[in-house]
Order: sequence, then C-alpha cells, then structure tokens
Amino acid sequence: MADKELQTELLPYPLPPWQHRFRTLAVFCEVDEASIAHRVPKPLELSSNIVQVTVMHFESTVPHRPYYDSAVIAQVKHGDSIGGNWIYGFTSTDQVLSHTREVWGYNMKLSEMELHVDQDRIWGHTTRLGRRIVDINFTPTGRAFDVTEMYPRLFVKALPEADRPEAINRQVVMMVADTEVTETRWGEAELNFEVSDEDPLYQMKPTRILGACYTAGEQTLNWGKVIG
Repeated sequence: MADKELQTELLPYPLPPWQHRFRTLAVFCEVDEASIAHRVPKPLELSSNIVQVTVMHFESTVPHRPYYDSAVIAQVKHGDSIGGNWIYGFTSTDQVLSHTREVWGYNMKLSEMELHVDQDRIWGHTTRLGRRIVDINFTPTGRAFDVTEMYPRLFVKALPEADRPEAINRQVVMMVADTEVTETRWGEAELNFEVSDEDPLYQMKPTRILGACYTAGEQTLNWGKVIG
C-alpha cells in the first residue's frame, strides 16, 4: 500500500513534516531532582535539574486544525545525545494526541489550554478534569538569561502488543524541529500547579525560578531519527 493510501485510509492524522506558526510561553525553574528523575523513561537519563514549563499555541498548515500543547520538559541524555523529554505532556486535539505518540513517541493527555498575549502581560494555563494543573503569569522585563537547551526532542517510543503487555518495539527517537524565531520577550513569571491526583505536577516543587520568555515564529516538525 502506498504511503498516500496508508495516510488516507488508516491514519487519523497527516504524516510529517508538520508546519505551523507558534507562540510559546515558557518558565525555566530549578526543581528537586528526585521529584522528576523517576519520570524520565529508560534508557534516557536526566542531565539537569532545570525544567521548562510551557503553554503553546500552534496555527497549523499541517495539520490543518490549530491546537495547543502544554508540557514539563526535562533535559535528558542518551549516549552523546542531549535534548528535551516531555515528562508531562498535554494537547488539545485527538489528532495531535495520536500522531505524536505513534510517530515520534510523545506521551500526552487531552486537556484544555489558553494563551493570552497583551503588551504588558502574558498568561496561559492548562486545565484537565476540572483542575488548573499549569498556571503561568508572565511580566516582561527585558532581562535575558541563559536558557537550558531542550532541543532536539528525545523520546522513548513504546507501543504495547495487542495480546501481551510487552512493547512491540522500543525505540529512542530524536525529533529535530526547524525553527525560525521572529519574536522574543524576556521576563519573570509566577508559576502555580493545582493539586491533582490524576496529574501530579504539584509534586514537582520548583526551588527557584530562573526566568521566563515568550517566543513566536515559524516551525517545521520533521520525521524522527531512531538513535537507540
């Protein structure tokens, strides 16, 4: 079966590359390493106690439906490769949920997100099962800071067998995005997590917020590369 026929008849999403305009509100903070290390899937290893907490909006060409993402991203390593792993991930459409898991290995849940941009304030939040599990209030200051590198993305792609708990195939996947940033605002942020047993982000207690930034631009999400 040709790839086009496979996409049309069997897949509920378009295949890469995905293309979109993006807006990202991100907070960088230090956390207790023990609160996140156990959430990094093996064989990836945690390489920093700094995480990025985000709310993102995508105006897409591919896929055609716009969507939101939200994540807690940890810097991880696999051999000589260093990148960002989504230890918590959320998205707003079923199309993104299924594609990112089946193709690249993201592990996300459906949620509701908002991102609002004013001149003097930017705010975003993620709500799931009635709980505001991520709440970011950003104030621009113009003070830049050193940002921990979270690209490329590194994931462990493991889909279960239909008749047994073992994974069909376990792969370490690197996904490289081609990104052109057209706007950057530096600032400070208030970050809060509402208590939720279903999504225990609140257990990840930031010890220090390093800073926050808002970026916008154009991005292409490419096919992944299997590195392990």
